[in-house]
Amino acid sequence: MSEQLKHGLEKLHAELKQINSDNPKIRKLADDVDEALAQAGEVSPALHRSLQSAAEEFETHHPQLTAIINNLMNSLSGLGI
Repeated sequence: MSEQLKHGLEKLHAELKQINSDNPKIRKLADDVDEALAQAGEVSPALHRSLQSAAEEFETHHPQLTAIINNLMNSLSGLGI
């Protein structure tokens, strides 16, 4: 995992923690991010799908979260995921 991707995941993790929502999609995304951070190597393509779904869902209500997600998706694309 690249340092840029790891930093982005950590930033997203912190933002999700601040939101502390009961929204099941936010909780699912938080779980996916936790799983990705726990893995030392490859990031699952499922994370990319989860990020894409979250970006569409949260764009209006959580613009900062959406910006972080979009940056992560760009990093994943750069890695071919």
